[in-house]
Amino acid sequence: MIDERQARLRTLLEEQRKRPPTNVPAPLRRLASRLTGGDAAGSQLLRGLAWKFRPFLFLSIIANVIAGLFEAGTMGILTAALDYVGGDGEIISSVPLASSWVDTVFNRFGQGGVFFALIILAVVMQIGRSWLDYTGQAGAAYLRTWSEGDLRRRLFNQFTTLSYADVSKHKVGDLASYMSEVNRVGGLVTMANTFLSHLMIVLAYVCVLLWLSWQMTVGAVVGLFLLSFSLQSIRKGIRGRSKQFMEAYVSINTRLVEFLGGMRLLHTFHRQEYAQDSIRGTIDQSVRTRRQAIMLSATVPAIVQSLTIIGVAIFLGIGYILFQRSGDVSLLPRLATFVFIVYRMLPRVTGINSMLARMGEDFPFATRLATHLRPDDKTYLQSGSVPFERLNTAIEFEDVGLRYPNTEKPAVTNLSLTIERGKMIALVGTSGSGKSSIISLLMRLYDPTHGRILVDGVSLHELKRKDWLGRIGFVDQDTFVLHDSVRENIRFGRLDATDAEIEAAAQIANAHDFIADMPDGYNTVVGDRGMRLSGGQRQRLAIARAVLREPDILVLDEATSALDSHAERLIQDAVENLRADRTVIVIAHRLSTIARADQIVVMHDGRVVEQGTHEELLALDGRYRPMWLLQSAVI
Repeated sequence: MIDERQARLRTLLEEQRKRPPTNVPAPLRRLASRLTGGDAAGSQLLRGLAWKFRPFLFLSIIANVIAGLFEAGTMGILTAALDYVGGDGEIISSVPLASSWVDTVFNRFGQGGVFFALIILAVVMQIGRSWLDYTGQAGAAYLRTWSEGDLRRRLFNQFTTLSYADVSKHKVGDLASYMSEVNRVGGLVTMANTFLSHLMIVLAYVCVLLWLSWQMTVGAVVGLFLLSFSLQSIRKGIRGRSKQFMEAYVSINTRLVEFLGGMRLLHTFHRQEYAQDSIRGTIDQSVRTRRQAIMLSATVPAIVQSLTIIGVAIFLGIGYILFQRSGDVSLLPRLATFVFIVYRMLPRVTGINSMLARMGEDFPFATRLATHLRPDDKTYLQSGSVPFERLNTAIEFEDVGLRYPNTEKPAVTNLSLTIERGKMIALVGTSGSGKSSIISLLMRLYDPTHGRILVDGVSLHELKRKDWLGRIGFVDQDTFVLHDSVRENIRFGRLDATDAEIEAAAQIANAHDFIADMPDGYNTVVGDRGMRLSGGQRQRLAIARAVLREPDILVLDEATSALDSHAERLIQDAVENLRADRTVIVIAHRLSTIARADQIVVMHDGRVVEQGTHEELLALDGRYRPMWLLQSAVI
């Protein structure tokens, strides 16, 4: 059964991916889908974000539409003003309401008054258009920032709710790169708003041009359509190179995170040159593909501007010929306004094509994020519904097998094992024998490929995941320490712990003395991954963190491997004190640390080959005895 919170996340992701808004007519949905990329994953992601934050989207659209109307009105008023003083005034007289207003102004202020009144009205409308542009950009800014925040939250929720088997397939650098790519997707929102703004203004210009001369406008629109169509191959080339750049970009980020995280290894093995060489080729590829995409994008405005100015020259020539033939004086203001509008439209047309090219550059990043956010091809953390308070009797492995993804050899085969409450169980064996796999199964990092694990007779799969893990204190051999204070690193084990409880846990883990000697005591920041601590100090912090949970079950996976003999002895004594009320499961290569275990389980090739007490296994003279004698330097 899927945990309620994880179920809500999956539902949200599925809705964002494919569920259309139910209150939008189906034809309009299909039109919007077709205009915004159809069923492509990136297009679905962007439409989902736009619909989720639709108040900002509608604000931006409405502001841009009204701005376009104001722009058209301004051009119409300017045309009317020029026609009134330089032509026959036919434009104004064709609009009854405008004609009545002009007659009133003319009777009071004369022809000059009408001209300046029209100019002032045009200025007011342009100022209004400017503030409407601002409103549209403000709506787009809100849409972008909310969308980016939503994407980051969804990505992090995706990272943390994927099953361990699923998330472990990814490199850390690859996962980190998703967060940085959110800005590229947010940029698509801003560019889409700019595209819409330019489109509304161009449509307004076209309406005015049709009013001035439908013949010339049809020719201009056809020319612009053919121009945009001819640029399609360039935009396709930009998108292809941008996809190559994205792949190189992700590869660079992945390698950077790996090498920066392994800086100590680079220095100790003197492998700085190797790191530089391994990343140089990818950087060169990213530079090459990025340069090609930018150069292709730069050709768009150059082509548009060149062809547009040629078109303007042609229109001027046609206008001159028409004027010479007809001698119609009203053609002059119309022609002047036509040319003026075309010049005003030029940067907008250039902007539309440039926006299409730039959106082609960033669209592969949207597709990549959308693919990662898809819930239907991934496995999520699974949780049962049965509450768990404490272990009462035993944990039982019944014919359990485990095969890791994409591997042929099973890690655990036909494992049958009983771990009784209050006992200390030790798992020993050579590397790869299956010890850590048993711990991974207990911690629900992986589920059995076959067989079952019972906790007090109930399948582990049916227990509430949070309850089960909340009763386990786990110390891993690969100790992870947060870049935070010592106090907060220990408190991570139980977030509501008091300072006194934290210090008590540190005392049990034999960590209090070295913490007290640090510059700021428990408030000392330990650095990234605990770089200011020794390996043994990090492990003692991890033990304190586990003890703080007051666990019912304590799991120690090579927890004393980095401790000196004296510290190890103290930890053994602490574990002995904890055994009275707890079940302790220990993995150890140092057999001296588990000699007092209630049961020692010897693993080999994923199977249990021996089990018993220390004395019983020595008397058995099987696999355990040579291991003990070797470490005891008897042979």
